[in-house]
Amino acid sequence: MRLAILFALLPLSALADDRVDAALDQHILPAFAHLTDSTAALAASQDCAPVAAWAQASDAWQAVSHLRFGPTEVNNRGFALAYWPDPRGATPKALNTLLGDDAPAVADASVAGRGFYAMEFLLFDPAYPAYPASDARCALVHALAEDANTTAKAIAQDWNDRYADLLRDPTNATYQSDTEALQELYKSLQTGLEFTSDTRIGRPLGTFDHPRATRAEMRRSGRSLNNVVVSLTSLQQLARALASEDPELTTEIDAAFDTALARADEIAQIEGGADFSFVDDPQNHLKLEVLQQNIDAIRDLLAMKLGPQLGVSAGFNSLDGD
Repeated sequence: MRLAILFALLPLSALADDRVDAALDQHILPAFAHLTDSTAALAASQDCAPVAAWAQASDAWQAVSHLRFGPTEVNNRGFALAYWPDPRGATPKALNTLLGDDAPAVADASVAGRGFYAMEFLLFDPAYPAYPASDARCALVHALAEDANTTAKAIAQDWNDRYADLLRDPTNATYQSDTEALQELYKSLQTGLEFTSDTRIGRPLGTFDHPRATRAEMRRSGRSLNNVVVSLTSLQQLARALASEDPELTTEIDAAFDTALARADEIAQIEGGADFSFVDDPQNHLKLEVLQQNIDAIRDLLAMKLGPQLGVSAGFNSLDGD
């Protein structure tokens, strides 16, 4: 009886929502720690073309790319790691500035010339051929890697030192209740699915009559489909954490994600599927459209069942613009 009275007298903030804890401990904090470790390995490489280390670090970014709130927003850290889409072609111009005389420090440069997409240009675009270790291109590859690691460490430290506690104990100016904390996490989940469907897939799909294969994400390195898979796998993890109090819903969510991932695996077996260059073929265009529909079905399922269970809606997100 005394214990029951004690719990009744505790402030609500002391009884943080288990789903918030699950999202932080099983998804967010480990994922940002992995981003820090993978960018550290990339920065430590002495290779002028550290393709394998870049790919691993890039995957680590894709796995957190939906977490665009809080520490990732500070000082444009997210854009410094990943400036894409780039509809105006700013990345090559920014790189040329960094390769020229009187180049600024990478940390002071345009975000278009920083991060994983800028490195992809240097490593894979024919306009930037391989050069000896003394060349400016090699030095810039290393500088970009170190810059990415510095940014990743800053994000992870911010999460560990400050921001995770704001979500766990939502009695602050940022989150005033568990519902607001859950709303933030649910919004990032839906925003990630929206970005994968509408941008990662929608941009190269274009229209049936006018596909746009050259708009695919990381097409130069052939990682367009890979990024969809990495993102979906990570978003499934977050969805499971948020649905952790309902095993039946978790099973339903897993089935929806597994359908999309199986479709992606089928596309991976098709020539041109990895970089979406196959969309010029009408049959393949339809296959990619089906994957997009599978992802939209996940969004609908979450909106119909997970959102109401959490007592939240997706609301506005970073993709909505002004």
